Amino acid sequence: MTMASFFASKRLFIFFLLGLPLLLGGCPLSLPRWQAELWAPTAAHWQARLPHDGSPANLADWWKQFDDSTLSLLLDTAHASHPNLQRALAAIHEARAALLGRQSDRLPRLDGSITSQRIGDRSDTRPGQVNSAYPEALNTNSGLDAKWELDLFGGLRQAEEAAAARLNSRQQAWHDARISLSAEVAGKYVNYRACRQLWQLTRQEADSRQESVRSITIAVTAGLQAAVELHQAQARLHDALAAATAQQTQCELTVKSLVTLSGLQEPTLRALLDQETATLPQPAAFAVQTVPIDLLNQRPDLAALEQEVLATIADLGQADANRLPRLTLSGTIAINALQTAQTVVATQPWTLGPMLALPLLDGGGREARVAEAQARYEQAVARYQGAVRSAVEEVESALVNLESARLRLTDAEAIRQHQQSLLHSDETLFQQGGMSQLALEEVRRGLLAAQKGETLLQRERIQAWITLYKALGGGWQPQTAVSPSPSSFRPRDES
Repeated sequence: MTMASFFASKRLFIFFLLGLPLLLGGCPLSLPRWQAELWAPTAAHWQARLPHDGSPANLADWWKQFDDSTLSLLLDTAHASHPNLQRALAAIHEARAALLGRQSDRLPRLDGSITSQRIGDRSDTRPGQVNSAYPEALNTNSGLDAKWELDLFGGLRQAEEAAAARLNSRQQAWHDARISLSAEVAGKYVNYRACRQLWQLTRQEADSRQESVRSITIAVTAGLQAAVELHQAQARLHDALAAATAQQTQCELTVKSLVTLSGLQEPTLRALLDQETATLPQPAAFAVQTVPIDLLNQRPDLAALEQEVLATIADLGQADANRLPRLTLSGTIAINALQTAQTVVATQPWTLGPMLALPLLDGGGREARVAEAQARYEQAVARYQGAVRSAVEEVESALVNLESARLRLTDAEAIRQHQQSLLHSDETLFQQGGMSQLALEEVRRGLLAAQKGETLLQRERIQAWITLYKALGGGWQPQTAVSPSPSSFRPRDES
């Protein structure tokens, strides 16, 4: 047989070995093609009324529109030290390391080794003497091992693509965590400001009740009123005092939440809160795109889920490639030296050639892993589809709540203005002797109730803006998906 015919027959044999698993296990799968627009919202417009009051602000810089230095500081400190963001950052680092590992799998590997052993036979022929027929020797082995797997069916490439998609997903998840944290901190801060206003109003109501008890006590002592009215007034006073205590407790609990979110020490946080006035921060209106499909480009959580879908598609390709042959080029070169007292024997063995792994029979294990990867892909698609639907609902609900709060707040402001005018008129009448102290206090408490209702609606309206901010992705855009540096999470110096 000639040398050419020998190599030709060798190539035919290799092709046969490559084709045998294909005959046994089937051809490579046709991977799904991901099209996010297939799961996009179908509505052409939002079904709820869009906000229209005020001049629209940039959503990315929306928090600056509050013009509240304490809120800005709380957001900065929360972003610098909150464990959720640190965990999201660590997940980015983990995903980046995994990607580097998958990239290295596609490159040649070279390993070196060296060993040195002293060998000999210390068995004695007579007590006290060494058997000189087996002298001691030094055996030294060193070598290089090279290996390179040829990615015949793209399994290694698919593993790298899956790792890259998961890195992108972790980056989007970091942005989503930042948006959620900002909304939570702002919501707690608004709750605290509103809580302080409500506590002050409740205290004023208790003072008014106390004034009524004083007036009724005088009247009962003079025999002008029955004692039962005094008992009723005292019961209402204690009810108002209990309400004030409950309101103060709620404010204290909100401070505890802000301590947890911001990472500030409680004395430092309380000093910051005391610097601001009791008024609620006023957010600026921002524009809402009229097409719901814009959510796909506005919400980092949807972008993260989309990357997970792409990762499962790559996982499916990798599982499918593992059913097929794997070809690896390997080579070894070594230097072995055996040194005795008289001689040195050195050898240099080497090997070079391909290694073909043929997955023939495994009891259906590889096919099961392909089916498992297919099921994970279907789950990822379902999660993405469900998240898109939930995102549309969140925006619609926030728009409905925002419009409802706006309309009711208009009525509440009108009620409060009428109550103020009524109290002003009755105070003039009281000074002229045309109204009793008891009647005047009833009117005063009517104004306090109107002010409470207005404060609650102001808080509800701001919370609706914050919810809408979060539902629209907080101004995030895909091009902003840059992983943060570790220094961005260094805690703020509170000294």
